[in-house]
Amino acid sequence: MLYVRLLPLIVFATVVAGCGEGGRHQTVPVSGIVVFPDGSPVRTGTIEFESKTTDMTASARISQNGRFVLGTYEPDDGAVVGFHRVMILQMIINDGTVEHTLDHGKLVDPKFSMFESSGLAVTVHPTEKNDLRIEVTPAE
Repeated sequence: MLYVRLLPLIVFATVVAGCGEGGRHQTVPVSGIVVFPDGSPVRTGTIEFESKTTDMTASARISQNGRFVLGTYEPDDGAVVGFHRVMILQMIINDGTVEHTLDHGKLVDPKFSMFESSGLAVTVHPTEKNDLRIEVTPAE
């Protein structure tokens, strides 16, 4: 069902093409780390920022060390300036039919998989270094 969720975003990005220089909103570099309260990294998943100013989104894969670099129009091009809601999505098949070669670590509480319930929010600044620390709780 992830396809159904992304389709409106693709359509919206096409409609907004008249904004900013070259048809795009300006983006600034945004990177960071996603960790649990004990400091251990979230080892897999996707992080997504939803701008409340432009309704644009930026996303990135979370690496094994918990680090991410956001992209809006292309990988690693950053996010638009302003206030953003944040969500973390993990999709790990753990039914015994797939043998994993990587340690996925602890699972993130499912409440972080939707903007409405995550409670996570950040502000992306135009000139400051946007190197963020996002803290989440593990699933019970």
